[in-house]
Amino acid sequence: MALLACSMCAMADDSISAQQPVESKYEKSLHRKEKAWASLIPTHFAIQNAGNMGVLSAGIGWSYGKRRQWETDLFFGYVPKHDSTRGKLTTTLKGNFIPWDINWTPKTASGDAGRWKFQPLTCSIYLNTVYGSEFWKSQPGRYPDDYYQFMSTKFRLNVAFGQRIMFQIPESKRKRHNRIALYYEVGTCDLYIRAMFQSSVPLKDILGLSIGMKFYTL
Repeated sequence: MALLACSMCAMADDSISAQQPVESKYEKSLHRKEKAWASLIPTHFAIQNAGNMGVLSAGIGWSYGKRRQWETDLFFGYVPKHDSTRGKLTTTLKGNFIPWDINWTPKTASGDAGRWKFQPLTCSIYLNTVYGSEFWKSQPGRYPDDYYQFMSTKFRLNVAFGQRIMFQIPESKRKRHNRIALYYEVGTCDLYIRAMFQSSVPLKDILGLSIGMKFYTL
């Protein structure tokens, strides 16, 4: 009987081995490349109002991390002409960190998370640029040395903190997106922070409010 049991175990192991063939080096390399290319597909689309990025900005983004707590966004915005001769375009590269999620609704019967989720803190840092010959990366020669010190008029470094509300779309109603997020941020930029310390500008005068939406596809 023991011999028969051993034979059956050996046959089962052979069957499992036959069902799970070992990948060749070429197949492993191919899968790595496919995974790398797949990671370039945007996971969400976003629109935002204000935030030192323009009156309206739109772009794409990528979520990653074990809990999708990290994001990288690429925005393209528009600044109306106001008192200038023309409107201007902007580009912004933005990084976000979302440390916590709070479920507002209980899990479904299948164990999935509830439809509504609250993210009580988002932290963002981003670099944006505005296009136009009147903006410069380094100080032009027509100004005295160190007139503008290290500050460029073409690039702005920004920081912002905010909150989000996330809605999980039921599977039966999904078409192009599986989640939608509404968020707001309060932020400022390096130029305003410098003015606060050098010219005693009040904190409330250097902060700006922005609102936006994100549509997640992955």
